[in-house]
Amino acid sequence: MNENTYKLLAAAFLCTTIAAGALALNYNYKYTTLEADYQTVLGELEDFTALVDIMVDYGNGTIVWFNDTRIQTGENLLQATGLVCDIEYQTSDFGSFITSVNGLEQDATHFWIWSLYEDEWAMGPVGADQYSLHDGDVVGWTYTSYQ
Repeated sequence: MNENTYKLLAAAFLCTTIAAGALALNYNYKYTTLEADYQTVLGELEDFTALVDIMVDYGNGTIVWFNDTRIQTGENLLQATGLVCDIEYQTSDFGSFITSVNGLEQDATHFWIWSLYEDEWAMGPVGADQYSLHDGDVVGWTYTSYQ
């Protein structure tokens, strides 16, 4: 190889190094911009959503928690429960009542009831479709007997 070949290879290597550096800077700029946009959208999302904790007690010792479930602001308990569980429900003059959670159906001796936790568990005051959840609410569904 002669001296001109080495100069040509060095020039080609220099050009590809400069191009790779420019591409890396471009991708870094795009990543930084997207990360900033993501943080902005996440902040806006928090303005229109709430986080709630939903507990499901299957009545046999199995309790499952769905902590920090993100819901739309003003969403009711029935809708929120449907986000984390496969539910069936009936509607009456008193509101909607869940009849099945994840395949466990009410029967002649057991039914699903919901409770709200505020220093202690208290039975829900209205049907699940009539209770609007708020940020930080802790609610629970319990499969319980009629007795």
